[in-house]
Amino acid sequence: MKARWLHFALLLALAGWLGAAEVPTGQETPEGVACDAVNAYCRSDSKAWLATLVRPVYGKKGDQEYKEFKAMMVEKTDKNKDDKAFTPPEIIRCYKARPFSLNGPGSMAYALYEFVGNMFVDVVIQVEPDKTQILRYHVLCDRDKKWYFEPRPDLCEMLAMGLNKESASTEVAWEKKK
Repeated sequence: MKARWLHFALLLALAGWLGAAEVPTGQETPEGVACDAVNAYCRSDSKAWLATLVRPVYGKKGDQEYKEFKAMMVEKTDKNKDDKAFTPPEIIRCYKARPFSLNGPGSMAYALYEFVGNMFVDVVIQVEPDKTQILRYHVLCDRDKKWYFEPRPDLCEMLAMGLNKESASTEVAWEKKK
């Protein structure tokens, strides 16, 4: 009996270790949706990328700009499929999601649009063998308790006030094994 429990405990520990080796995914966490958005672009999968996006919340003019932006990104992403020169970047690190330092963005997201979470996630990608880039993703948790990527913070600056003035993230959620 003790051997079975020990075997079970070892399997659980191994499953946890193996699971930790995977990049975050899914809309249950802000890190998951940020990584899903990056990976969808890297795989040239415009449908998966669109599935990560926040609903239109920008008003008539802003929603039209958002629609045009999504169409442009879908076209660009789909072209990457056939572009031999396109070298997809790779996620090498994802930091834990953080709330904004200012109270305004979270309050506005909740009061005006009924979002229940408003954060940002820093994702580091490898763009060339010795070159990395940090992407800062604005993510919102909607009424359905799923997280969504908000790719156009310029269309409603109050939702992401101070986004690019936040300090660098330091708490790693996931990192690629070397």
